[in-house]
Amino acid sequence: MMDSEFLDTFVKFNSLASGRDKLFRLLQYGSKFGWWYLQQTDVTPEIVIKLQRLSSALSTTRKFMRLGKSIDFLHGANRSLYLTDAVLRWSITLSKLNQSVYLLFDHVIWAGRVGLATIDKDKWANLSSRFWIATIILNLVRDLYEIIQIFVQELKLKAVKSSRSQYKNGVSEHKQITKPFLTSTQVIMKCIVENQPVFLDLVRNLCDLVLPLEALGHIKASPGVQGLAGTVSSIIGIASSWNPLLRLIPS
Repeated sequence: MMDSEFLDTFVKFNSLASGRDKLFRLLQYGSKFGWWYLQQTDVTPEIVIKLQRLSSALSTTRKFMRLGKSIDFLHGANRSLYLTDAVLRWSITLSKLNQSVYLLFDHVIWAGRVGLATIDKDKWANLSSRFWIATIILNLVRDLYEIIQIFVQELKLKAVKSSRSQYKNGVSEHKQITKPFLTSTQVIMKCIVENQPVFLDLVRNLCDLVLPLEALGHIKASPGVQGLAGTVSSIIGIASSWNPLLRLIPS
């Protein structure tokens, strides 16, 4: 029964273009981390070269699979304009618009890689990375806004509970008995456990932030760090697509 449910979910997940892209992304960054790790050992160079080629091939394949995806994000930006919360409305809308432009430039890079057009690859990669980093920053703004809202609400609830009087039979003077309340650490853990989608999205965006920052030269990150960051963010992306309860709403 469990195997049947797993296979049904996997077939449904793999039938989606976004699902296959997430799987390929995991393999792309996993192989990147793999060849970096093997370089630190005495493994034969041939294996490292094969993994490097695999990572590059998966990157090109993903660019091809995303052709036309920029239009989807434009449509998503139009839908998010109707959100009632102003911060969510503008952070999500602007994020989708930036991601649409990022993917549009990604299409140009793909055309250059496969020889359909002669382009300045460094120039287009730089432009693409700039819009990618803007997308991630806007996603982080949305995540932090929601997390602050969660903590504010939880602290208000904690203050209300701690201020209530509790009377017990036999206490003639009706003395106020202080009710036990959660410590700050317990409040934080409670917020994380009860709001996993937004905290997972925060971790995913922080991991993704490493990649365009390194591409633009703002930080120095080894292929191993890039591979690990991409692998972690890919796993979170797969988990959120696989399990609807981990999906951030609105998206």
